Amino acid sequence: MEDTYHNQFQECITEVYRSHPNFYDHRKSFPWLTGSLGDPNSRIWFVGENPSLGQVERFSDQHGDHITEEAQWSGSRGDKLFRSMLVKYSFKQAPAESHGGWNCYITNAIKEADYAQRWRGSPMERRRNAARVWAPVLKWELENSRPLMVVALGKTVRETLTYLVQYGLVFPNIVTVQHYSYVALRPRGKQGPMHPERVKEYDDEFAEVFKMFNAIKARNENV
Repeated sequence: MEDTYHNQFQECITEVYRSHPNFYDHRKSFPWLTGSLGDPNSRIWFVGENPSLGQVERFSDQHGDHITEEAQWSGSRGDKLFRSMLVKYSFKQAPAESHGGWNCYITNAIKEADYAQRWRGSPMERRRNAARVWAPVLKWELENSRPLMVVALGKTVRETLTYLVQYGLVFPNIVTVQHYSYVALRPRGKQGPMHPERVKEYDDEFAEVFKMFNAIKARNENV
């Protein structure tokens, strides 16, 4: 069952690259980078925008050629913060860096990797066009995973998901948490990255996600 899902998912991605040969297919250099990780049947999703090519290149240089898809969302300090929260709130089994033990599904709205700085500097229309092109893959994931709750990793992702509704994507309960890279890698006013108050805020957001998800699950089970 899992292999069937994975194979069909990869075929959806291949179709996008087949239809858009000008896109950079990172799978040729980084076959482990699928843009998704975890258990699609877990009923809770965490959605990012797109993979950071710079982080992927650095991770690959550090760890060589024997990397599996489990390496995703594990390379940067932000990734480690994100994983620590997933473990703390039972969305992943400990330890955070271990393979397997996923009680959630993580995916990217856009599967094509790009350099973060270049991507953030791109015109909004280019970014929205990419979201439209990749929308059929995200729609396939939604229809075959049927989550009860979607957690947008940052306001930009929330805006992207809201934008995609007009293209036929139907999302369940959407909540937003800060992006892990923002908390772990970027300053906010006088507070530097990983400032204790900022980490506490991030922790509180995950506590609220945990509470809301359990309430949604309970209501769904009683229907």
